[in-house]
Amino acid sequence: MQYRPHRYRTEYPITLITPAGPVKAVIDDVNETGALVTIRGPVARGHKVSMSFLNNRVEAVVHWALRGKCGIAFRPHLTAAQVDALRYKQGGHRSLRHTSVNYAEMR
Repeated sequence: MQYRPHRYRTEYPITLITPAGPVKAVIDDVNETGALVTIRGPVARGHKVSMSFLNNRVEAVVHWALRGKCGIAFRPHLTAAQVDALRYKQGGHRSLRHTSVNYAEMR
């Protein structure tokens, strides 16, 4: 049995260009080889899709699709910088937000 490389959790909104046209989607996890995507449109196994983010255009192939989610494999694989850009999390954990309340200013 072969394990896939670790995937990083994220909530990155994207638009996938599918054979049926542009579709809104969110990347749920990502690594250099692929991603789990929540999608609001029809895709099927074997579809070639593309997406753009931060001046990058990425091509991928749908490996599976089921109930509003799909797994895509990037062709060619992403670079480490592209993975880091996609690891951005919209919102984040609200209770861990940094505040400057109760800190004395140092001079």
